[in-house]
Amino acid sequence: MSDVDPARVTHQDAVRRPTPRVWIVASGLLALVAVVLFAFSIPVVAAWAWIGIAFQVAIFAAIAVNGLTGRRGSYQGYIFAVLMCVQAAVALLVMVVIAVAAWAPLG
Repeated sequence: MSDVDPARVTHQDAVRRPTPRVWIVASGLLALVAVVLFAFSIPVVAAWAWIGIAFQVAIFAAIAVNGLTGRRGSYQGYIFAVLMCVQAAVALLVMVVIAVAAWAPLG
């Protein structure tokens, strides 16, 4: 039997032999969706919306820099995977905070 478990994230081809363009496009789409959602919530809770937008732009920039200047190979793939997970988690967390703040009773 092979020691490579295809169910493990670290054994996926996208991580072991990453294609930077694919990761940058995927991150850009996630950032675009999150920024649009945050932009619609600016009138409700502006501070959290702007924080979410800033984080999405910063994480997308980090993924783009890693893709354009990073060391090729599995190490670069691991960085892509971690940054995408952080990007998705931040988007979800900020959306939950915005929802709670929007529906919380005032006063």
